[in-house]
Amino acid sequence: MTGRTSKLRFALALAPLSVGGTALLAGSAQGAVAVAFAGQVPVTVHAARVSGSDLTASPSGSGRGGLLPALATRLEQARVEDACVTSTAQLPLVGAVTAVVHIDRASATGLTVEAGKATARSVSVSGAEFSTPQVSLTRSTGLFSVGARKVSGREVSTEPRAFTAGTITASGVTIDLHQGEGGCAREGHR
Repeated sequence: MTGRTSKLRFALALAPLSVGGTALLAGSAQGAVAVAFAGQVPVTVHAARVSGSDLTASPSGSGRGGLLPALATRLEQARVEDACVTSTAQLPLVGAVTAVVHIDRASATGLTVEAGKATARSVSVSGAEFSTPQVSLTRSTGLFSVGARKVSGREVSTEPRAFTAGTITASGVTIDLHQGEGGCAREGHR
């Protein structure tokens, strides 16, 4: 079958890429583009280093179905180094297919991430402030808000429910696809 692609290979290549990798990498080396992502296939993001400026974070009542708590975090300027994004989709007749997207460096403006959980080995913050809302009958005020001029973290991991960004640029992008579940280890690179 010279010059033809099997249905299995086509499904393996198309499904996870269109969900996680393509949305995150829409602005790859060609420049910055607007990106918005919200999906039903879980995505996990790991990064060796994350830094940014003008942070605001507050609880969000818009978690899945409004039932699960989430934290909406916004960075006006964000930088990520040595990141890995994984997404596993269950495909009919094929089973689990995992896309692993490695990104050497990325930057974003107006990055907002809504996540139920995030972890980091270490976090440093400067210019931090904490505020509680003023009571208002005309608008929702939330429980609290946290802000900071600068923030950085090492070994950051999160499972975003949704994110948006004004622009994202990335360099050093590689995409690995394999059948089954898996993590961020680069096949043939370690």
